[in-house]
Formats: sequence, structure tokens, C-alpha cells
Amino acid sequence: MKHSKFITWLSAALLGISSAAFSSGMTAKAAEKYTCTKDKTLFYYYNTETHEARIDRYKGSETELTIPSNIDGYTVTSIGPSAFSGSAVTKVSIPDTVTIICGSAFKNSSLTSVTIPASVTKVLQDAFSGCTSLTSLTVLGATELQARSFKDCKELSEVQLSDDSRTSRSYKNEAFDNCPNLHTVNGVTALNYKTDSNGIKYPFIDPSIETTIRNHFSRSVNVGFVNDYCTDLCEYILRTETSYDPEHPENDWMNDALKARQLHDWLIRHCEYEDGDDGETPNDNENHVASSVFLSYAVNTRGAGVGETVCDGFAKAYTMLLSKAGIESYYIGHDIHVWNLVKIDGKFYHVDVTDDNFKNWTDQKTRYWSFLKKSLNGGASQINNTDHPLLMVYKNNITNEIENCPEDYPDNNNDGILDYDFDLDGKSFQYDFVDDLNAYQGLLRFAYGSLSSTDQINDRMADVLYNLNKARKGYWDYFNTSAPVSQTVRAGGTAEFRVRLFGDDLTYQWQYYNKNTGAWENAPYNGAKSATLYVPANSTTKDMQFKCFVYNKEKNYIYSYPVTLTLI
Repeated sequence: MKHSKFITWLSAALLGISSAAFSSGMTAKAAEKYTCTKDKTLFYYYNTETHEARIDRYKGSETELTIPSNIDGYTVTSIGPSAFSGSAVTKVSIPDTVTIICGSAFKNSSLTSVTIPASVTKVLQDAFSGCTSLTSLTVLGATELQARSFKDCKELSEVQLSDDSRTSRSYKNEAFDNCPNLHTVNGVTALNYKTDSNGIKYPFIDPSIETTIRNHFSRSVNVGFVNDYCTDLCEYILRTETSYDPEHPENDWMNDALKARQLHDWLIRHCEYEDGDDGETPNDNENHVASSVFLSYAVNTRGAGVGETVCDGFAKAYTMLLSKAGIESYYIGHDIHVWNLVKIDGKFYHVDVTDDNFKNWTDQKTRYWSFLKKSLNGGASQINNTDHPLLMVYKNNITNEIENCPEDYPDNNNDGILDYDFDLDGKSFQYDFVDDLNAYQGLLRFAYGSLSSTDQINDRMADVLYNLNKARKGYWDYFNTSAPVSQTVRAGGTAEFRVRLFGDDLTYQWQYYNKNTGAWENAPYNGAKSATLYVPANSTTKDMQFKCFVYNKEKNYIYSYPVTLTLI
């Protein structure tokens, strides 16, 4: 027996099990003894001073087992390291006398479900890892789940977790790691969907499990509903912030540089740097997992629609967004900071969203000082991550590219947009002279002032991009569809004629052609001095023609071709 005892204590040391894992009286001293039950299936240590017992090893063949709360007068307070590791036990009842479940206690066992009683204060490293048949878990009390305690539980599909329980915050100490089938939390489907006002589906986390998200899954890796939420949110962001449209790819007018800018901006608007409040630190694991930005955004960590993270979370989220957009992005850095290397039009550039996020604090204006640059921070190397599928889309070795980016992206006014690209097609002015000049001379000078220089219009291109994205059209498509069109309306209905133009202080005047006078006169209908004219469809307005005069801030004007109201 002494020999068996020595091996067990040696195993505990090798597993890194601290003395805190055992009751204060359960140390290797004269008061502690080792024995087994009469049927020699359950081996345990017992302490003659504390009258406590620790399960050491199960050697039986039963598939359903009730662990006794008391053995020969000794209270069972802990389940020792590897006690049931690899066993055929499918169901186990843990008594409410147990306070500690030690490292690897049930590792690689055949458990299908387990309930952790409220008496348990800690579930230590790898306690249930590799339980590939485990489908359900219940944690009843204020239990701390430590590193990898439920790693590789690939069939785990539902959990019931007390609001008082939590996963350790320690860096890389994910309790739930590689649980791809987990989708039900506290009796509800964790991931749900709604449709926005534009008919685009977006994901959301059931608000009833917000505490559980904060306490556990904000620190998880490769969990089913978390991975799906991040993937689907990335697609929603891409669809709403850029021209990406998987259902109508012909409408995708934005070039990669513009998409990279838009996704950079979303991160800055919706995530802030870890503030350290409430006992949090930048080293907390929720700041370093792939879901860091997206889950903290989901639970409104810093207010409505705003999360928090550190450089690790920013760089991972940016790679995930860009990968979803089909843009090569790599996670690079060194011991104290990370950022991204991004490929645009065959060239590599550095992007540091964290740095631009810091510079955004002064006046809330989005900065691009660390966006698409030749170099940022020295001594960087490529770092490969596997904590979300979108981080593994691009696997090229870019080591030689990190220090050899040829140039900064041409953006001297730091608005994140190619200089003098007036039609926003991603082509430099010298290679797209005619189209850019036509765009400048046409709608843009009218919109922002006929005396505007090329530099002044160049400084307004962020406004142009905003308006085009809002309209979901590229420049020339927008320009060609900005005028009103003829309407066919049933009698008794209302015809709507609309001008779609953006600009500073634009004013409108609609006119109609008066057949009685043979002249154009100001329209007497609703909206006659706005961008949209509302005309009742009746015998009086049948076949009536309309046009709109649009005046800019200098009172220069343009007007539309006549359009007709047809009655049916």
C-alpha cells in the first residue's frame, strides 16, 4: 500500500496539482491512510484527524455509479487526480460533500451526463476533458471551472450553469475548448436571428443567458454557438458596412481597400480598449480569444453595442472580418503587441486597429494613421491562430513580406481613401483620369460647391463614401439613377417622384407642365420643396409631367428630364 501511495502523490506533483486542491488536513503525513472498499473497486485516502476522504481510483466495471458521501465514517470531500480517468462509467452521482474535483478526475471517461453539486468550489484542469460521449452538463453552485476542464467534449450539446459559477479568467485557461455541438445554454437556444429594416438577417445571443456568456463563454474557444455567432455577425457586418451582397454579387462595387476601411471603422465604433474596471485586466482571457470583440459587443460590455478588448482581440477580429470579405489578412506581432498584415491589390500593408482606436479617443474622429502603412512596429513575426475557422482561411507564409512592404497606401489626407479617386473605383487618378475628372467636374462639385478645388473635394470623399454605401450603389450607378423616373399608379393611389442626391444645403423645387397655360409652373403638391414629390393619382394628374430643380449652396442648379404620371 505504501508503494501505491507514493506513486499517487508523485502523479499529483507531475500534474501540477497544488496543495490547495486538497483539504488542509489531507496532506501526506502520518494521519493519512490509504485503503479500498471491500469489493476493491474504490481506492481512497482517509485522514484520521479530519475524518475526510479523497477518492483516489475507481477500478470497477459498473457503468452507473453513485460515489458515497461517507466511507467507513470518513466524509468524501474530493475526487482525486485521474480517479475515474478512462473509465467506462456513463453516469455518476457526485455527493454534496465533495468540494474539489481534481485534475483529470474524469478525463477520457465514458460519461454521458454529469451534475456538479453546489458544494463543489473548483473543477480543476482537464477534469472532464476528452469525455467524447458527454452530452449534458449541470453546474449548480458557485463553482470555478479551470483550464480545459471540459476540453474536447465534442458531443456536449447543452449546459445548465449557475449564475454564480464562472470560468477562470487566467490567460489561455478556457474551460470550454473544442465543444462544437454546444448550442443550448440554461434551457434556451443560445444563438437566434432577427431581420433588420433592410431585410438582412443578423444573429443575436439570447439575452437571458448574458450572465453565463460573461462568466464562461466570453473565455471559450471553438464552442458551437459562439463560433456560429462570430461567423454570422462577420457576414452581417460585411453586408451592412460594405457593398458585399452574396445574393447579388453584381452589386458589389467596393474595392478591397474600401472594404478594409469600412471594417476597420466598425471595430473602432463598436469596441474600446480594456479599461480595467471591475477588477478586470488586459491579461484576462476574454481579451485574447477570437470571440473577444464580438461577444463583448453582444453583451454590451461598454454600453449599447460596444465591447472591449486588447490588441489581441482587435487583430483577431480584423482578420476574421477581412477573411469573410475574401481579403488576405495575417496576425503578426511580438511579445507585447500584435496587429495585421493585409494584402490589397497584390501589395501588403500594415494595419493596427488598436493604435487607431487609441487615437480616436481625443475627439471621437476616426483616425487612419496606422491604416495600410508600409511599416508600423519592428520585430514582428507571423503568428498562426486556430481558435476560430476564419483565422485559418489564409495560411501562406508571409515572413518575408512583413519588413518588405513597398509603400504606404496613397492617402496623404489620412481619411483611409485613395487620394483623388473621385469615383471610388480604387484606381489612381493618373490611371483613371477621365472618369475621376468627370466625377469631380460633375456631381461632386455641384454637391459640395462649384468653386471646390480637387483638394477640397478629396477631403470630402469620406462623405461621398458614406452616402454611396447608404444608397447601396457605386458612384456611376448612383449618378445614373439619381434622377426621378416616370410612375405608373392606380387611380386613387399616390405617385412618388424622388431625386437621390447628396450634398451641402441642397434645396429643391418641383414643377409640373400646365397644359392649359403651356408653361412649367411650381407644383402644388406635397413635397414640392423636398427631394420627394407626392402626387395624387386621379383624372386631373393623369399624364401630367414633372421635373425637379436642385439648387446647391451657391444657388447654382441642375434639373431633371421631365417624367410622367401614368394612370391605370
